Amino acid sequence: LRATPLAAAMLVLAPLCWTFGSQWSRHLPLPPGLMGSAAEMLTGGGVLLLLSLLMGERWGAPSAASLWALAYLTVFGSLLAYSAYMYLVAHTRPALATSYAYVNPVVAVALGVGLGGERLGALGWAALGVILTGVLLVVWPQRAPTAGPATDPAIGEGA
Repeated sequence: LRATPLAAAMLVLAPLCWTFGSQWSRHLPLPPGLMGSAAEMLTGGGVLLLLSLLMGERWGAPSAASLWALAYLTVFGSLLAYSAYMYLVAHTRPALATSYAYVNPVVAVALGVGLGGERLGALGWAALGVILTGVLLVVWPQRAPTAGPATDPAIGEGA
């Protein structure tokens, strides 16, 4: 990060932009249902395509592994996960909608351990436990505040 301050600034700016966009999307006239998610993803893809052309990105023939990765991200990362996220943004409180940020690393580590043959030490398992506990606390049902004893304004303090 010391070598590229612009990259460091972008790392700070990216989650702020994501939060702003997520909250702003509640007030935009998007198509209902999955078409709203599709409109957002197509717009984002178009902007990234334009930026790649403007920045002179090199396009080459993709490998089989990269095509499989693209298929996985298209189905699970976009169609399922992003659509579920947009549903949560529209129908739940922000703390619950953004809990994906805590769940995603757990899923990534589980996939790495289960499918990628990665090893996780005791500290890593403890960290996953802390993350899952935090997610559990966020999604725990909230109770409505209970009212105190009813008082009759007609009865004075001296009665």
